[in-house]
Amino acid sequence: MTRLHLQLLDGFRLDCDRTPVHVVPGARRLLALLALRDTPVPRPVAATLLWPDATSRRAGACLRSSLWRLVKPPEPLVVVSEDTLTLGSDVEVDFRQACAFAASPGASPDAVGMLKADLLPGWWQPWVQVERDWWRQARLRALETLSDRFRSCGDHHHAHQAALAAVQTDPLRESAHRTLVELHLADGNPAQAVRQYQSYRTRLRAELGLEPSAHIHDLVRPLLR
Repeated sequence: MTRLHLQLLDGFRLDCDRTPVHVVPGARRLLALLALRDTPVPRPVAATLLWPDATSRRAGACLRSSLWRLVKPPEPLVVVSEDTLTLGSDVEVDFRQACAFAASPGASPDAVGMLKADLLPGWWQPWVQVERDWWRQARLRALETLSDRFRSCGDHHHAHQAALAAVQTDPLRESAHRTLVELHLADGNPAQAVRQYQSYRTRLRAELGLEPSAHIHDLVRPLLR
């Protein structure tokens, strides 16, 4: 059986039996759109989303051309009906796997790398941006949950990695900075805890004109004195 794998995290890529397959831009967007949808997509909707600046007739023609230009492995990449399009059931999608993991993250060191990945970086389409915004929030919550689970297991190294990944994803997210401060204190590194706090405070002031909450400030108050 042919193994089809579609990568959307950290960039687009289609593999057939672990070999990269060239996909033309229109077909690339079509596969990504179908991979991001849980239900069949009506053909007119797909055409409008993928070619928003074209007339309905032109968009429909572009859609038919992209379908025709898709590679034809033994298992279909796209299931075409009269009115709808669906990604083939045999196509593995890394983003779908990551979403399932984010919903219930397990304490696996490999999980941090998966949750750090951006969805289709560089793609500007509004339908991508909606999913990217959702994914950003989902992975932030999952990274913080993962950090807590690592910490409860006594694995401060991976707890720190997960919290740091959350900070890198959203540098103004206080809960992630607070976790890092707590980890530094638990590891007996008060100076690093203060540096983490001050770095966050400086950035928050510069970008939003705000002060950190009392919750995180209280963690380092005795050290600041």
